[in-house]
Amino acid sequence: MVRVPTEISTLLQDLTAALPTVLGENLVGIYLYGSLTQGAFNPESSDVDCIVVTQHELTDLEFTQLDAWLARASAESRWVVRLQISFLIRDEVLTNTPKGNCLYQFGRLARVGSDGNPIIWLNVLASGIVLHGPPAESFLPPITREMLFAALAREAGYLRAEIVEKPNSEWRDVQRYRAYAVLTLCRILYSHTHGTVVSKPQAAGWALRTLPDEWHDVIGQALEADVGKRVVGIDLAHIARFIDFADGQLRARR
Repeated sequence: MVRVPTEISTLLQDLTAALPTVLGENLVGIYLYGSLTQGAFNPESSDVDCIVVTQHELTDLEFTQLDAWLARASAESRWVVRLQISFLIRDEVLTNTPKGNCLYQFGRLARVGSDGNPIIWLNVLASGIVLHGPPAESFLPPITREMLFAALAREAGYLRAEIVEKPNSEWRDVQRYRAYAVLTLCRILYSHTHGTVVSKPQAAGWALRTLPDEWHDVIGQALEADVGKRVVGIDLAHIARFIDFADGQLRARR
């Protein structure tokens, strides 16, 4: 079992205690998901993934108070910068919308839209932890096969944009992002095959057992980089070809 730093438990307790005060009756629930709930947390690199569900869009006052609390918390805990919190409206959790939601990432709170990603909710349903509020099943609409497949195609498109298409991508040359891209492609293919969500390392293990040999080197390199064992860069062209392969698999088995 992966050891989770006690400071993270303390931070999550503090967050769970603070949000009912900051958001009041607007708060519906707080849900922990991702590597921390999948036995795959890496203290050196993993995010602490949460979803906060609200009744409605945050008011200006709620946003300001939340931003101030996060700033104070970041001064007290080095783990706050690892928090990735999506603030979603209860009746729109699976809705693609250009505005109305918020995201805390890289130490910054911002108002954003949402692509209505069902993948994170499959993660919540499979292994998530309810920190506050009702179970997600009480408000989450059914997630259909078509919704999942569309979301997986979007995720592959996001990776293609950063690795191939954006001329000035800030992530393309970041080695950890290259590893993330490869492992995320493994998980996309796993979810497309099985209809469920697992950790990226688990999906990579499945890919090594299942995919053609030509992809084994780049997957192995990504796994090594993910745990900090690899310093040599993962070839960008190899990742681009892997994206093409994944796209082909997604199109072939819809």
